[in-house]
Amino acid sequence: MTKQSYLDIAKEKRAARDSKFIKEWLLKADQLPGTGVKDVLNWPVSSGFLSAKEIEITESDFPTLAKHIKSKTWTAYDVTSAFCHRASIAHQLVNCLSEVFFEEGLARAKELDDIYARTGELVGAFHGIPISLKDNLNVKGQATTIGFVGFSFNPVEFEEDSCLVSMLRDMGAVFSFKTNVPVAMMMPDSINHIYGETVSPFNRDLSSGGSSGGECALGALLGRIYCGIGSDIGGSLRIPAALQNLFTLRPSSGRFPTLGSRSGLPGLESVASVNGPISTTLSNLELYCKTLVNEGKPWLHDPKCLEIPWRDTELPEKLVFGVLKDDGVVKPYPAISRAIDTTIASLKKAGHEVIEWEPLNHERLTAIVGEFFLSDGGKHCKEYAGLTGEPFFEYMKMYETAKNMGVAELWDLQVERTKLCKEYLERWNSTAYQTSSGRAIDAIIMPVSPYSGVEVGKFCYIGYTAVFNALDWSAGVIPVTRADKAVDVQDKSYTPRNVKDQATYDSFEAEKINGGAAAVQIVCKKLQEEKCVAIMKVVAKLLGTDTYWNKSL
Repeated sequence: MTKQSYLDIAKEKRAARDSKFIKEWLLKADQLPGTGVKDVLNWPVSSGFLSAKEIEITESDFPTLAKHIKSKTWTAYDVTSAFCHRASIAHQLVNCLSEVFFEEGLARAKELDDIYARTGELVGAFHGIPISLKDNLNVKGQATTIGFVGFSFNPVEFEEDSCLVSMLRDMGAVFSFKTNVPVAMMMPDSINHIYGETVSPFNRDLSSGGSSGGECALGALLGRIYCGIGSDIGGSLRIPAALQNLFTLRPSSGRFPTLGSRSGLPGLESVASVNGPISTTLSNLELYCKTLVNEGKPWLHDPKCLEIPWRDTELPEKLVFGVLKDDGVVKPYPAISRAIDTTIASLKKAGHEVIEWEPLNHERLTAIVGEFFLSDGGKHCKEYAGLTGEPFFEYMKMYETAKNMGVAELWDLQVERTKLCKEYLERWNSTAYQTSSGRAIDAIIMPVSPYSGVEVGKFCYIGYTAVFNALDWSAGVIPVTRADKAVDVQDKSYTPRNVKDQATYDSFEAEKINGGAAAVQIVCKKLQEEKCVAIMKVVAKLLGTDTYWNKSL
């Protein structure tokens, strides 16, 4: 019997996914915008293929949805149908979905409506609320490929939900699909041999980022209803969220459950992979966090979760920020620098204090995280790719040649990591001697990455995010602006400092990345998720981007 090639298996898997779309929702090629149309952010609403009711539903945030479901103005079925229809259109624009199970989601929504009609009681806080899932989150009855062709039908379906999915399901959330990721979730572009690449709806010539790129490309097209769950081990929530101007939170490990998710690096404990929400609204993001923690009590379900409730936070009237404009390794693109400057100006105008932040140990901590990724000698990734003989993408070639790290060497590396993290904490504490209030800074404002848009295959630096994976600190992203080719011009006098800086500098073309997103990162210390979200709300309101995704209906 002839063994199927990885290309044949991938083709079969795509066909299986595509058969799950609802035919009445699929648009013909001549109904879709042509390849020359780069910015498709408003297309789902302006195209005329969604009804007025579907637009109203998908432009409503979680609190509004909950109110209308409770009052029976909308049914859970109404909401789920609108959500899935808009997601179907989004997929045809940017190729963002991996597993599709619309019918199962609609059936669950109908079941929730029947329960409510029969008992008069809502199932839980998320009754009838649709939540999007990154591909790595196992859903009972569905596959999880995490971008490996060998996992296309291996298994065909999982027998139980991931811990997080189970908790949300018990609270009434509805799941109807999962979103595309790069191979092993270990690339900054969401591309694999099964589904191809997911592109940015801001500019379809650009990458959506990774590894939660499918989530973020989808989210930018779904309206205020959107809240999806991604993961982050080196920047995988923050990088794609920033490339789509979305809100996200990278929590410290132990706040949200990760048990039962599929990983390309199973057993890696030296740097934690965490789950976190991505959304078009801070109201969705905050409600998700508070409800999951306080009502779900994840410490009862995942042994790695800490018994810490979501706490109310009272911020000082005048906040103190450290600002990092350039980490000294890779210089940000002009639109990112403009976003940082705009944020600084807004903070100062409101009376908040701003001081300079030193990028202590950034380069070395990022390198250590990279060494942790390869510490198994690439064994797992090579094994999974070897199931079908699929080749590694260029960004993952190092997994082919990586050497297994001995236990003693790994322990020494962890000791070095902890020493550098202690120095970073001391640097934070020492800012109390620089501020007028005598308090240490409340947060760091800095880039998420050097890029305000980047073509697939040209993203080469994760140092602005990975350092906080090493530290395991809380970090969020808020939108600021968009790249403008007339304003954001390259400094021709700049001399790049290293190979990655040179590659980033060389890949800048104002025309090509025009319209790309420009966001900023807000960093707080370990387990300060509540404070981080509260500060995100303050800064976004000052910038006027707290309503970035609001549309006039």
